[in-house]
Amino acid sequence: LPNATCSSLIVSMNARSLLNFFELRCCLHAQWEIRKLAWKMLKLVRQVAPTIFAKAGPPCKTKHECPMGKKSCRWYPK
Repeated sequence: LPNATCSSLIVSMNARSLLNFFELRCCLHAQWEIRKLAWKMLKLVRQVAPTIFAKAGPPCKTKHECPMGKKSCRWYPK
């Protein structure tokens, strides 16, 4: 598709796949468009299943560790 073309997307995932998706795509190292989408999705699933997704998100916020090291992450505790 050319740049700036709107497209629709339908996604199907189980809870485990969503947790993995949020861990990877809510991270500051993810592309900003997918990161923005991931945070919106996380907000929605927390309304439906708050217990399952209470600790979902990037590892720097949920586990206080960063798989990328301390490289340019303003969320990682220094």
